Amino acid sequence: MTTLCRVRDAASGATIADRVRPAHTHWSRLRGLLGTRELQPGMGLWLKPCSQIHMIGMRYALDLVFLDDRLRVVRTLAGIQPGKISPKVSEATSVLELPSGTLAARPLADGTPLAIDGDPAADAQGGALSAAFANVALALVYLAFAGAHLRFGVRTGEWPTIAPIVAQESLLVMLFLTRRRSTAVSTHGLEWVISFVGTFLPLFFRPTDPPGLIAIGVPLQIIGLLLVFLAVSSLGRSFGLIPAHRGIKTAGLYGFVRHPLYTAHLVSYVGYAISNPSAFNLGIFATTMVALNMRAVFEERLLARDPIYSDYTRRVPWRFLPHLY
Repeated sequence: MTTLCRVRDAASGATIADRVRPAHTHWSRLRGLLGTRELQPGMGLWLKPCSQIHMIGMRYALDLVFLDDRLRVVRTLAGIQPGKISPKVSEATSVLELPSGTLAARPLADGTPLAIDGDPAADAQGGALSAAFANVALALVYLAFAGAHLRFGVRTGEWPTIAPIVAQESLLVMLFLTRRRSTAVSTHGLEWVISFVGTFLPLFFRPTDPPGLIAIGVPLQIIGLLLVFLAVSSLGRSFGLIPAHRGIKTAGLYGFVRHPLYTAHLVSYVGYAISNPSAFNLGIFATTMVALNMRAVFEERLLARDPIYSDYTRRVPWRFLPHLY
């Protein structure tokens, strides 16, 4: 049974709707209010993630309240009619669909903070299913990666050329599987694709025989691995796949650059590509480098909504390398 939520003005405590159904999974958002004949006073639908809705197939008008990830009103639309499509509100991460006339009785100005009481079961189930799928996919790709490197090490004895990258990727997989639940997650499809590429693609690295410039590549891998450990010591469980707000870190290496973990990755991947030169590995490295840079930009765009992070970017202007970039 779906848990109903109560929506209220966070400042005054006044109730706006007390029987709001959460629609936080793909299918519940797709179904929406289609097939219903009316939305009675006090009822509503909370679509998340969502920044635009359509009224195609609807039988009655609705009031819309677009909310950001802090549940602040970013735009309202009163009496949108059947057959219409709302504007896309880029700042919005969720939308409340309310009975037409709700906003006339209780106007909501932009910036008004709302509170939504209740623990939506659909959100928990949908989020758990998505997380489980991502965990299984990552585990399968990791097992193939680790198995290929283990067989190479047993066959050739060239453990120094592969051990650092295997240790690094093993740590990252563990971090992903124990990651902290986020308070705000990107809803943009491109950002999801880039994040998957930046996280999963290096697990397709494969060792080469004979190895390349070990004298340069192995030290770079070791330096990168050490940087990963230092970055992780500050990051902890605030790790994830999709750009999201999992808490803002400013200590340790984060006091020098804003994305030290990505810097550490790139150092390690340069070392691996030098130690195991092939066109395949070089292509993976180049693509991963572009993806990590784009991922950093996406994360900063999402976190910039938090004034604490905006202040942090002013104090730490460098993304990957101090005084360079």
